[in-house]
Amino acid sequence: MKNNKKSVGGQSGFTLIEVLLAVLVLSAGLLTLAAVFAQGAVILVNTPVQLAAKEWAYEIIDEIAIRKDAGLEFPTSYPPREINGRELNANAVITDTGFALRVQVTITYPINNDERRYVTTVLIDDIN
Repeated sequence: MKNNKKSVGGQSGFTLIEVLLAVLVLSAGLLTLAAVFAQGAVILVNTPVQLAAKEWAYEIIDEIAIRKDAGLEFPTSYPPREINGRELNANAVITDTGFALRVQVTITYPINNDERRYVTTVLIDDIN
């Protein structure tokens, strides 16, 4: 079988174009991998705050349900909480539909110079 590669001075190997293309492909892959790791780090840092917002919203809903059963008034704003150096604020909008309470709890918190919101809505009915 005949070798089609031309050799200079009896040496064979990769051409400069082949090496540059290989470096380009490898660089693109490494940059993509670095971006994935960076995004993962951001998600990992923000997850505890998002989880705390969700837990707090359900605590508020439970408190409103208990107050409803006891015939007490419902608070609509709550003192801020601090989680991992970030301040979380909460408010609740309560609407009596006649057969149930519609409760919408909004938790706001900062992430990367943006304000994020966790909003959940539930119906608390009179059926026991």
